[in-house]
Amino acid sequence: MSGGFLKAPRVRVLWGDINLSAYTGGGGAPEVFTTDGEKGGPIVYDVRISLPSEGSAPTAQFKWDPTGPGYAAYEWFLSQPEYIQGKLSIEFFYPRGKKIVTLWRWSGQTINYGNDMSVTVNLQSELAGLVNANLRNTAQAYDEKKGAKIEKVYNKLVDQYGMPQEILTFNKTAEEQMKKVKLLNVYGNDQTFGAAVSNLAKQAGHQVTANNIESSKLIVFPPVIGSEEEILNGVTDIGAGASPKPEARYGYLLGPSLINSVSRKYNWKPPQQDNAKTPSSQAKTEKPRDEKGRFISAQEAASKEAAQKTSSPLGTANARPNPGIQNKDNPEGPTRQIALNDEKGSELSFDTFMCPALVGIKPNDMVFIPSLSGDYIEDWIVQTVDYSQNNGNVSISVRATRSFGVKDSMNGKATEKFLAYAKQNKLVGSGATLEAWDAYAWGLPGG
Repeated sequence: MSGGFLKAPRVRVLWGDINLSAYTGGGGAPEVFTTDGEKGGPIVYDVRISLPSEGSAPTAQFKWDPTGPGYAAYEWFLSQPEYIQGKLSIEFFYPRGKKIVTLWRWSGQTINYGNDMSVTVNLQSELAGLVNANLRNTAQAYDEKKGAKIEKVYNKLVDQYGMPQEILTFNKTAEEQMKKVKLLNVYGNDQTFGAAVSNLAKQAGHQVTANNIESSKLIVFPPVIGSEEEILNGVTDIGAGASPKPEARYGYLLGPSLINSVSRKYNWKPPQQDNAKTPSSQAKTEKPRDEKGRFISAQEAASKEAAQKTSSPLGTANARPNPGIQNKDNPEGPTRQIALNDEKGSELSFDTFMCPALVGIKPNDMVFIPSLSGDYIEDWIVQTVDYSQNNGNVSISVRATRSFGVKDSMNGKATEKFLAYAKQNKLVGSGATLEAWDAYAWGLPGG
């Protein structure tokens, strides 16, 4: 207890505008009463989300009240087209603190009968039925003397695949780096939009993340190594009641009061082995169409919407998944490609209670582990984040990577900034205290 209120993590699940975490029915939805006759309360529990940095789209699941009235409410939602094809949102937050809001579509269920009754609802990002829905064959050719800026090539790809313009956005540093990249030709055979964008990004030494925080879009990120990108402070640069900006990178310090356990793994790999996940590993979704009026899933609806006619034909040609891309000017692309591979050479994983400081941590953010003496600090790039709610507990599991080696910094500017912040707040060095780490982990505006 601090500042007159209990610092407890919260989870809110909305299906459309109906709150499933404090369900009272309404709007045509059936009411559900507790065993003591009270109306209202959570109708979903064990909420989990998984956010990867590349290679696949986010996923989520939660369990639904399996009792008779609870299941009747679930059946009602499934019978309404505006809900079965609509959006769900899952929010992890602290009152008076930060939050992270993710958007989802219903994608299936698992029902168990017997002594162990359970209804598990599966969710996917709407990107899963949009960017990987349709295979196309694309071609772009430009003047041999001038070439075309890669930004123009991206925009053309969006048009060729019939995608909305807001489907693609860029990290600020990646946007600056793209100004020096020009291409001559871009050909693709039997590719989805997600694979085409990932292959194009790789030419410039960038990677693509499927994002569903606040909105659903693909975000192009640069490598950390060599960029000297500004890393925002995840504790001080996200205000109360606000979510992190999906295209920005935030940094978080790890130490006492923040972690249950940390595991580091350093494995040297042969230089020819690629550590990154290739676009060909992305799922390609082809689902049957129904023109007889039955309700179809949001993924099917997105697939049909993306299947509109454009200048690029739908369907397969010859099975050649590798695109033909010819560079005009791309002086730093190979260096950044090597950097992307190198910064996945070592692995760190940790799990912990979702304290206020870590709310909003996401893929492509960074975690910093300072030595208690304050002599140096390790920087790690977040690859996957899982948020899990079980009863009143909310936990976070993080997998991060860095280049092979211990004390070598990937972003010297950022490590200096966060080491200075740690010293200033007495988290490391001669004046370091456990109370300072408690204040860092559990501080809230006015708390």
